[in-house]
Amino acid sequence: MTAENRGGDIPDWARQERESDLKWIQENMLILATAANTAFKGGGRGAIFVDTTSVPVEGMGNPFGYYLQAAIEEIGDEDIQRMVREYEPLQEVVIVLLKSEERTSSYRVQAVPRRQRGRPKH
Repeated sequence: MTAENRGGDIPDWARQERESDLKWIQENMLILATAANTAFKGGGRGAIFVDTTSVPVEGMGNPFGYYLQAAIEEIGDEDIQRMVREYEPLQEVVIVLLKSEERTSSYRVQAVPRRQRGRPKH
């Protein structure tokens, strides 16, 4: 899994949080990518928003939803808007983690391993 990385040096707490986020995303990638792919086919570009502030429901995880590009354009977050405009829907997904104190962490991640992108495996 790859994630978009913007910016240079970040504080240790932010680096640790990012590593934790990416681990969580990797553990949940199958369901998130499947939901994003299905939603994209039905409505177009968008992003998965995950509420990490709520207690996960046993067997179901954290609540999440897919927001279409038009709704994302209204929220005013330039980084999320840019990611949604630029991602490759057949290979990537944009995931926004909603956190405490009205913070968010957004990631543009590769959802389909490179070897599965239509190239035969040798």
